[in-house]
Amino acid sequence: MSQPPPTFTAFWLGYVPSGGAGEGPLLGDTPGYVDRVVLAFSNLFPGNVTSDAFLRQSNSGDKIAEGLKALRANSPDTKVMLSIIGTPNPAVGWNTGITDPDAFGQWLAYVCEEQGFDGIDIDNEDLDSFPGQQFVDTVKAMRKSIPDKIITLDTYLFERDQEVIAELADDLTSISTMAYFLDFTSMTELVEQYAGVIAPGKISIGVKADKVGPITQGTSLEDTIALAKWNPSAGQKAGMMLWNLSQDIEAVTGQPDGSWTRAIHENMA
Repeated sequence: MSQPPPTFTAFWLGYVPSGGAGEGPLLGDTPGYVDRVVLAFSNLFPGNVTSDAFLRQSNSGDKIAEGLKALRANSPDTKVMLSIIGTPNPAVGWNTGITDPDAFGQWLAYVCEEQGFDGIDIDNEDLDSFPGQQFVDTVKAMRKSIPDKIITLDTYLFERDQEVIAELADDLTSISTMAYFLDFTSMTELVEQYAGVIAPGKISIGVKADKVGPITQGTSLEDTIALAKWNPSAGQKAGMMLWNLSQDIEAVTGQPDGSWTRAIHENMA
């Protein structure tokens, strides 16, 4: 049985300006070869719901809606997802913040239906505690409420996340590594670790469009191309993930606009 073609996932940031001189691309200008575009970020909020205030910090709700309409018209096969991250104030994190998983799952079903999202991305960067049973229950409730939607998980701390990923392997559509700051060898070694707890066909390799360095944590174009071509020993990877379309611009990276986006598209295998 042949493997499906690799998937190109790319984030678009609502909290940075778009469309103007020296700014990132409008949502509607996402290249048609991007398979999944993920809007960042909605925040977890008390009461087992989410808030889009941060997502709309630099792009209004109307501007995002216009972008979604244009994206649907220009690239009808592109899946559109919403990424959800914890919030520090009020403090609601992925590990322990969801007190009623079923209510939260139903809320996300409403959000997907209301805004036309094809799935939800989980960006769990809460370092105050490890994800445990409460997190597992939350993701399983999400899958129950949105059975036909995409659910992805971003991860880079293997020791922290390996147990819950193994338990949720059937519920997650895929995971994305986000260890952008590692070199090619270290990134591939990390992916091989993840392939021990979830099928390689469910692992996307994340890279960051930016200058390489300890502050920027960018992935070099050379490593990006090599990672796009590489596959783990156990089989073909799910694809590549780009952080992010909005800052893949010369003003940020020092390279021509869209350099990382094109590098992934032209080399992904």
